[in-house]
Order: sequence, then structure tokens, then C-alpha cells
Amino acid sequence: MTAAAAKMLLLAGPSVGAEFVARLGADRVQAHSDPYEAMDALAGRPWPVVVLSAGQDDFPSLCRACRRLQRDTFLLALGPPADEPDMRDLAGETLDDYLVAPLGRRDWLTLESRLQAGLSQALAHADPADTPAPGETARLIASMQTLTGLEAAAADLVGQRLATNVRWLDTAALPPDQHALLTYELDTPRTLCSAAPARSGSAAWLAGVQALLGPLALAARRTESLRRLAITDHLTGAYNRRYFYHVTDQILQHAARQGLLVTLLLYDIDDFKRYNDTYGHAVGDEILRQTAALMKRITRTQDIVARIGGDEFAVLFWDTAGPRSAASSPPSTAYALADRFRKAVETQAFPSLGPVARGVLSISGGLATFPHEGQSCRELLSQADRALRAAKSAGKNQIYLVGQAL
Repeated sequence: MTAAAAKMLLLAGPSVGAEFVARLGADRVQAHSDPYEAMDALAGRPWPVVVLSAGQDDFPSLCRACRRLQRDTFLLALGPPADEPDMRDLAGETLDDYLVAPLGRRDWLTLESRLQAGLSQALAHADPADTPAPGETARLIASMQTLTGLEAAAADLVGQRLATNVRWLDTAALPPDQHALLTYELDTPRTLCSAAPARSGSAAWLAGVQALLGPLALAARRTESLRRLAITDHLTGAYNRRYFYHVTDQILQHAARQGLLVTLLLYDIDDFKRYNDTYGHAVGDEILRQTAALMKRITRTQDIVARIGGDEFAVLFWDTAGPRSAASSPPSTAYALADRFRKAVETQAFPSLGPVARGVLSISGGLATFPHEGQSCRELLSQADRALRAAKSAGKNQIYLVGQAL
């Protein structure tokens, strides 16, 4: 940890974040109100103190994910008196402590002392001159959100230091003309090598990078796994509702700047309750898994498929390039993909339903377009829900656009 890293990470609403910055200083607090942004920051560097506001969605899971990413951090929860039972249950197991709002003078002094302890520890473990400099270490830590990103950063760092081309190999056995520089092993051995030998005097520096690489690679793999768990629905493997809201609003902001086409489809399985009641929830779960997999096969790489809840799913169809024309037509591409999915469900075999397993299911859906029917994910979902209800009322097994049948 460097002195610059001795800073508090706070996940809370804007008003709480502003209070922490005012009390402790902007140079000592990094505040986030979005859990995904906070998790990215948490994975990017060491934090001596992390404060999580209670009341977040899946708060216990969020605490456990933070603990896995930062095993040595001092992890605190912050919440009103009503949240104290939940925070108390996690104290000692996942949390180091919790604070009940509003904070008193002693609470602020506790936070001050924790930050000071982190700064002292950072200064006591400053890097010697012949090992990676703090800035170089920070570059590696910032890249470890993915294993691929960490490898690219390490290769770039070593290549610049040695002024030579380097590459990663999937085997510990090097060709005769290659020289091993760094190695690490997770599933398979990985070696960073060069066609030229390492420069004289670089051995200690490479050893320092080598010492960092193993733990960082393990943390990067864990971060990838945790992020996957955090954004996916455990039953179907589609994205979950929280991530869908988050990423859709980001895409809509990008689409507004670039003039891109975006259409949201909301659909559910017709009479799904009847299948649950007749065949049982295990069969119902299998139907949800199969239909989600079918939709993911039909959509394009950039499209977002998510389970909103129960048997209700949402799909965001969007074009990565090409401005929207002033007189753009209804979302013909999105409708074509949605209707292809509807027809595929009609003919799909569902073995869990027994001998009569083909042609027994149908879906109904509603389409809403950006920016005509909504400026945000919530607005588009609301409008698409209106179209979905209209499709149901018209006899089901149909896809409707807001205000009309396509």
C-alpha cells in the first residue's frame, strides 16, 4: 500500500457522501452512490477503511463480496437505528464494526484514527528503489479487474522498462530463442518472455513485479468471478434486474450522444402459473432456463438479456453504430428479433413437460423505443409493460409496440 492509497472508500447516498467529505476531507474520502462503481474501485487498489451504507440491495452479499476483495481492510457498516439488527448480525463475521447514524463526535474520531493507521502502515511499507515504484504498483493494481487486463498491464510495464517486445505464453516450456521474465500459475502456467535477455540490473525489479503478480492474478480471477455473480440471475444465467437498470441507463446516455437506435422488449411466458401449478416449480425453473438460453442465442452480441422477476424478462436491443435518422421507422430489427424468438418458443421442445413437449408454450411481449417512449430504463419498462398488457388482452402469443400491434 502506498501513502496515496491510504484513503477511505464510502458507498452511500450523495448526502452522506457530502458529509463524509466535509468532515474528513476530499483527499481522504472517495464516495460512490452506485454499488457497481464502488465494487470497481474496491477491486482497483488497497483501501484501509471501507464504509458501506446499510439498506443497499442484497446488503449481506455486498458485505461478503467486499470482504473477499479486501481481506485486510477495516470494513464498517453505516445505517439508521432501524438497520442495527441487520448490521449486528454481520458484525464479527463479515464486518469489523458498524456505526449508527447520526454519527457522534466519538464516531468521527474513530474514523480519523483508522485512516491515520492506514497512512502509517502505507509509509512503513514503502517500496525500496530496486523494486516496483508506487506508481508502477498502482498501475498493476488498477488493472486487476480482469486477468486479461492485468496481463496486458504487466507486459506493458516490463516492455517499457526493458525496452523490448514481450509476450505471454500458455506454457512453461519456452522456445529456445525466448527468455523467461515473469511467471505465474492459476489454471495453467503463464510465462512472460522476451527474445532478448533481461537487462543487467533489472533482476531485483523483475523479482518485485513477480512477487506482486501471483496475488494480483488470484485477486483478478476472484474479482471476475464475483462480478459475474453480482450481475447475473442465479437461476437463468441472464443478467439480473439491478444490473439491467444500471447498464441500460448507461447505454441510453451513450445513445443520446451518438444518435443510436435503442428498443426495449419486455416479455413473459403466457399462462406460466398454470405450468408451475401443473408440473411443479422445478419444471417451471427449467422452462425459465431454456427460454432464457433461447433468447440469448437469438440476440446479437451487444444486446442485453435480463430476468426482471418471476417469468418476466427484458431485452435491450441497441445498435453500436449508425445515427438515428430524423424520420426513423419503428424498430424493425428489434421486432424481427423479438418475433423470431416468439416463433422459436412456439416450436421449441421442452422435455421437462413430458411427451407433449413441443408447441405448448408461447410468449407475449411489448416494445418501447428510445427516445420516443422514454428517456430512462424505468420509463421504457413502464411503456413496454403497457404494450405487453395490450398483447395479452389481444389474445397472447404476440409482440406489440407501444400503442399498436406490429
